[in-house]
Amino acid sequence: MKALLSSLALLACAAAPAQDKRPETVKYVLALQDPATGAFKVTPAGKPSLRACNGGVKALKALGADVPQLDKVRAFVASCYDTKAGTFAEPGGTPDVAINAVGVMVALDLGLPREKFAGAMTFLKDNARTFEEVRIAAAAVEAWGVAECPFSVDGWLKTAADTPAPNDARTAGSILAMALRLGKPCPRGVEHLAAITGGQNADGGWGVKGAAGSDLETCYRVVRALKLARADGRTATTELGRVKAFVAKCRNPDGGYAVRPGEPSTMSGTYYAVLIDQFVADPAK
Repeated sequence: MKALLSSLALLACAAAPAQDKRPETVKYVLALQDPATGAFKVTPAGKPSLRACNGGVKALKALGADVPQLDKVRAFVASCYDTKAGTFAEPGGTPDVAINAVGVMVALDLGLPREKFAGAMTFLKDNARTFEEVRIAAAAVEAWGVAECPFSVDGWLKTAADTPAPNDARTAGSILAMALRLGKPCPRGVEHLAAITGGQNADGGWGVKGAAGSDLETCYRVVRALKLARADGRTATTELGRVKAFVAKCRNPDGGYAVRPGEPSTMSGTYYAVLIDQFVADPAK
C-alpha cells in the first residue's frame, strides 16, 4: 500500500501543471452542449444523448465548473425516462442495462428525485446478467448507495467471483472495481492487481487485450480499480507517472481528448481523461 500511496503522491505533484489547461477543457466540454435542449453531445456533429450528459456533467464537476442551463439538462434527462415502463432510453432508442445504469448515474448527479426514476433500478435487477452488464449496473448501485440499494447484489458479486482470473489488465481492473464498488473485497484481488501491473504498456497506459496500444477507456477502468484497491488496503506496483504522460498524448489543440492518440476529441475521451487526472491527483475523490 505504501508503494501505491507514494506513487499517487508523486503523481499529484506531476499533475499540477495540467491545472492551467483546465479552462481549455471546460471550453471544449461546453462547446458540446446543445443550445436548444441543454443536453450534451459526444461529438460536435452528434445528437444530444444521455451518455454524453453523463460524461459532460461528471467532467465539468471534476473540473470545478458549473453546468450551464441546468434546468434544461435535467429536463432532457427526465424526458429520457419512460414513467410507464420504468426505464431510461436514448431518444428514439430502446432500453438496455447500460443506458439504464447511465441514466441512474446522471439523474443522481443532477439531483433529480429518486422516486422519479426508481424503476430503472428494478430494470437493472431484472436484466443485468452478463459480466459487462453487471459491471455497469454496479456503477449505478454505487452511485445510488449500496446500503440504500432496493435489492440484493449477492448474485452480481457471485458473477464477479466466478469470472476466471484474467491475464489482461482491462478485465482485471473491471472485475476488481466492480466488487469494490459494491463494498466487498475481491476474492482474487491479488491476481487481478498482478494482471494490472504486468499489463501496463510501453506507452504508459493500458489497452484492450491484443490491441497495438493503450486507450483512455481501459486506463479509466484500471485507474478506477487502483483507486478503489487503495481504499481497500491493497497495493500494486504501477508507474502512474507514465499513465499521466499517456493521457497527455491524447489531448488535442481544441482542449478535448481522444480515446486514443491521434484521433479526434470526443466527450468520451475527455470524460475519461479528466476522471483519470482526478483519481491520480486526488485519490480521496
